[in-house]
Amino acid sequence: MAPATVVIKRGRAKPLWFGHPWIYSEAIERVDGGVEPGDEVAVADHDGRFIGKGFVSPRSQIRVRLASRKDEPLDDAWLAARLHDARALRARLGLPCAETDAYRLCNSEGDALPGLVVDVYGDAAAVQFTTIAMKRREAAVLDALAALLAPRTIYEVAAGGFAQLEGFASSSRVARGESRPRVACRENGVRLEVEPLAGQKTGAFLDQRENRALVGALARGARVLDLYCYAGGFALAAARGGAASLTLVDTSARALARAQANFAANELPGPELVESDVFRWLEQAPAGAFDLVICDPPKFARARKDVEAALKGYRRLNGLALAACAPGARASPMSRR
Repeated sequence: MAPATVVIKRGRAKPLWFGHPWIYSEAIERVDGGVEPGDEVAVADHDGRFIGKGFVSPRSQIRVRLASRKDEPLDDAWLAARLHDARALRARLGLPCAETDAYRLCNSEGDALPGLVVDVYGDAAAVQFTTIAMKRREAAVLDALAALLAPRTIYEVAAGGFAQLEGFASSSRVARGESRPRVACRENGVRLEVEPLAGQKTGAFLDQRENRALVGALARGARVLDLYCYAGGFALAAARGGAASLTLVDTSARALARAQANFAANELPGPELVESDVFRWLEQAPAGAFDLVICDPPKFARARKDVEAALKGYRRLNGLALAACAPGARASPMSRR
């Protein structure tokens, strides 16, 4: 059966012609044919010209996410081919390699697989479904990853608010293969153990790899302060870069225990670990005591109503972090979340 066609209002198709992958509900004139959540649909402009194929999410303001500009079926073979292309792209970028086998294999719309995130940690893959379309195709995704990577374990990481918005159930679990709480991997030569089912994101913040390498290059001889340190990624890079001392601050005892274990795995001297609220610790920290300060906080705004309070919080945090800097020090706000 041919998929339904989503027809765009006159004057609203221009962003799509220029490559934007999202179609908002208010841009849709009509839907020709019946659709169920997650169905494949064709998309046409007001004059009937074909734009592409995508997946429909009736409960979301982003009503359709485009996945192909070709008139092709978005079937299991298509999905496997897109994952193959994603892996080929990473290979051209040198991933994985002897120094780094922790990397993002699939970045949702960035790899023309909207609603699918796949992170690789050594011999494991962590999958997150953020749209009902990809959740419906879960078996095909897992089959394709098993064929492509032959991982020991494939984890599913709960999608949280995305699942609720899209209207499907989501939980963190071992989806395929061996059940194990931690996975060994490497990033820039640093040995790590990540916890896909218990850690942040899918187990680590892979988007900070280049920033961690930068910290390593800046750390020689420096007194380093790592705020919101999580499992110690920045601090490990600083230690390998020759930091004179390391102080790690986080509210999570579990995260600090992971950081300590990661230092031990890399045969590096243990840093000073501080279990504390970062604001409270900075308010009492010695002024000018650090040469390199890394500040990687969580997001302070979860909705538009939180923006003003979040901006005040970030200004306060940055001010306190700068006060901890010695003359000539570097303060590095790293958060992109």
